[in-house]
Amino acid sequence: MLSLRVRDLLVASWVVSRESVARTLPPGLEPAEVDGEHLVSLVCLRYAGGRLGFLPAPRFSQLNVRVYVRWGDETAVYFLDARVTLPGMAATLVGAPFRTTRLRFRRGRADAPGLGVRIRYALEGETDPGELGGHELGLFQSAGLRGFRVRRGPCTWRRAVLTEPLRADPLLALGFDVGEPASLLYAEKASFEVEARPRRMTSTSSSGSSR
Repeated sequence: MLSLRVRDLLVASWVVSRESVARTLPPGLEPAEVDGEHLVSLVCLRYAGGRLGFLPAPRFSQLNVRVYVRWGDETAVYFLDARVTLPGMAATLVGAPFRTTRLRFRRGRADAPGLGVRIRYALEGETDPGELGGHELGLFQSAGLRGFRVRRGPCTWRRAVLTEPLRADPLLALGFDVGEPASLLYAEKASFEVEARPRRMTSTSSSGSSR
C-alpha cells in the first residue's frame, strides 16, 4: 500500500446529463448517480509526502477530471484525465495514468495555466460531502480497464464559494456544458492509502469484485 498525506483538496462538481457521461465511457461501464444526480468533477490536490513501504513518496500536485460509474454493484470513480507535476510522474512506473503539466494549488486558489483551469474561492462552514466523499474504487483506461482501491482517513470538509468566474477548459474539451459548479468542497488535510499497482479489471461478480 502507498500511504499519502494530502493538502488543499478541492472538489468542484457540476450536474450534467446521463448522456454526456455515457459518451465518455468505455464499453462495460454505465453512468451512476451521486446523491441523485449525474456529475462530472474537477479535483485539485497536493500530496505532501507519504511512504511506499520503506521508501518515501515525493511531494507533487494532481488535477483530475472524473465521472461516476457502476462497476458490479458499487459506484466507482472513472478518471477521464489525470495530470501531475513532474515528481508525480514516478507513479507511472507502477501503472498510474498520469501526464505532466504545471499546477499551482494552495488554499483559496487552483491554477493549471497550460490546461485553462483557474479557480478562486473562499471557505465557509463545515459540511457533509455526501456520496462524493465515500467512493473507494477508481477506474481508468490503460491497455484495458484498470482499477485501484483507496482508503481515506477522516477529514473535515468545508463548503467553498467562488470569488470570481471559474475557468474549466478541460471539461469543455470533453464535451460537458458547464457553468458555475453545483458544489465546491474543500478539505485542508486528508490521508489516503492506495493500492500501489493498479490491477486489470476483466469482469465483475455480484459483489462488484474483479476475477
